[in-house]
Amino acid sequence: MKHLLFFFILILPCLIYAQKEQPMFDEYFFDQTMRIDYFHIGDADSETATLDQLYVYGIWAGSLTNLIDSFNQGRYYHKIYDAASGELIYSKGFDSYFGEYQTSAPAAKGIKRSFHESAIIPAPRAKIRFVLERRDKQQQLHEVFSAEIDPADVMIIREPVNDPQVKVFHPLQNGDPHKKVDVVILGEGYTAAEEAKFEQDLAHFTGAFFREEPYRSRRTDFNIYGVFKPSAQSGVDEPRHGSFKRTVLNATFNSLGSERYLL
Repeated sequence: MKHLLFFFILILPCLIYAQKEQPMFDEYFFDQTMRIDYFHIGDADSETATLDQLYVYGIWAGSLTNLIDSFNQGRYYHKIYDAASGELIYSKGFDSYFGEYQTSAPAAKGIKRSFHESAIIPAPRAKIRFVLERRDKQQQLHEVFSAEIDPADVMIIREPVNDPQVKVFHPLQNGDPHKKVDVVILGEGYTAAEEAKFEQDLAHFTGAFFREEPYRSRRTDFNIYGVFKPSAQSGVDEPRHGSFKRTVLNATFNSLGSERYLL
């Protein structure tokens, strides 16, 4: 596969939420993003986590009103509590590559491995407690890891994230990210000479995406972005074929031993 697009729904301000009291955004958060990077470590029978780096940048591109994820889906949950009051002020369910690793043969043999993960939250005004929870076989969530985070910590990285090599395309724009679903397409394995191909592929994806329901009838609820940064070589790694490429995202097939699994 010479080219591909990574498709991430980075921010999903859910269109329909169960009726539930939500915290007031301005009381607990600034209109910026905090990224909490951590390592998820373990094997089939154990797991823990440890913080890596903290970042604050940009705006918060998610909902200002739906801060608590009430869908109760995903093997894991990120939960953010106000440290002073103990109130839950943000949550998000998700699945992770570490969760897949736990089902693998090496994990069953007790081989512990470490995987890098990120929690994306609104930037807090005061100290918070960051909690990682895991769902058990009875579908109950249990705390795996927690840590207090002080937004005034001088070690939080606040440098601008602008990269002069990055170009952002806007094939579909329908308004305020706080009120829309932002879909970001990251181009991988495109060289500088293949920028036009990336733009064509982006337009093709956008057209295909909105031909299907429920997206077709909700087209005005979406913003689509394409992020292009040229790679040194065209393509991606295919280890079983002895093919390795220098690319922006360092994507590779054969993840978890599966020839078709690319990460």
